[in-house]
Amino acid sequence: MPKPLRILGKVLKKLLIFVVSAVLLVVLGELVTRAMEPGPFALLDSNPYETVQGLRIHKKDFAGRWDGTWYTTNSLGLRGPEVEKEKGPDEYRVVCVGDSCTFGKAVLETECYPRQLETMLADEVADDRSAVVVNCGVNGSSGKTYIQMMKKVGVRLEPDLFVIGMNLNDFPNVLRKLDNKQKQATVRQTVSKVVGGNKNLNRLNESALFRFSRAFYYNARRTKAWEDAERFASESGKEIANAAKKANKEGIEDALEKQISDMKAIADNAGAEIAFFLFPYESQVYLEEYDRTPIERLRETCISLEVPFVDLAEEFRKVAYETDPPREMYLFGDRYHPRAIGYEIVAKKVVEVIRQRGWLTRD
Repeated sequence: MPKPLRILGKVLKKLLIFVVSAVLLVVLGELVTRAMEPGPFALLDSNPYETVQGLRIHKKDFAGRWDGTWYTTNSLGLRGPEVEKEKGPDEYRVVCVGDSCTFGKAVLETECYPRQLETMLADEVADDRSAVVVNCGVNGSSGKTYIQMMKKVGVRLEPDLFVIGMNLNDFPNVLRKLDNKQKQATVRQTVSKVVGGNKNLNRLNESALFRFSRAFYYNARRTKAWEDAERFASESGKEIANAAKKANKEGIEDALEKQISDMKAIADNAGAEIAFFLFPYESQVYLEEYDRTPIERLRETCISLEVPFVDLAEEFRKVAYETDPPREMYLFGDRYHPRAIGYEIVAKKVVEVIRQRGWLTRD
């Protein structure tokens, strides 16, 4: 065999060995990172969502992994155990509505705040009563879809109490724009351009190795991310104040007040109480100073409409700084979604409100 062909053969052999080794390493990395994610091991992701009458909900009786979370839904398409459609005569029923933080992204079902709340309420109700908490949280939901979820699902469950878990990007026409602006500078947008749009990026999200790599990147720049979040929160505070002033000048409800008012009206018509809280961002927990404008705006709106508001930011900070260095309250590489300990704080604070209001007292 001529010498050039022998050299070419050696090069191709080495190249083949390299390619096979690289593929094996990627496959091994995928398997290892999948095994690290909470819940049962699953070789592939399965989309748990469907859209019914314009409302994005979970598929019924679904079990599988999606975006780092193990999903199990009941016959109503809700995360958690089966729920009777009709409330029992001695049952205290709570319906929790919200987005991925209410759903419990990337934590076990037993660790999300609705399930922890149910366990805590079991110790609060009288011996002849039971407590049932229903998780109506859906990833990607917002204020408008909370209202739809309350109307189409929540009311039918005959709740005694609605608990609405809001996020900063739920403020109508204000923080959502800023949140989208912030996302333009993230690795998600950069990768999206490289792989050819969000559709292909969503396919990448089905890889546990990609999810871990993305989280690692975010974690490496978390301090910068905190500063960004506070800068946008400060900008949003000005927009929130301006929107309120404009609405007051025109003699109308501003968008946030109308949203809260509409949800309160749904609860009132269903004969249920309602309470609101705002999930804190990671920057609000770990920075020495943080912008409280969105928190106070929601608090003021709730006070004006005579519904309770649960302030969680200071409680998160208190628990975080019980240790040195501060305790990790959020998922690795994630600025928004709490760990189980964060959801425990939420559940405890909701129990406090229920106890203070005397809502467990039988009529």
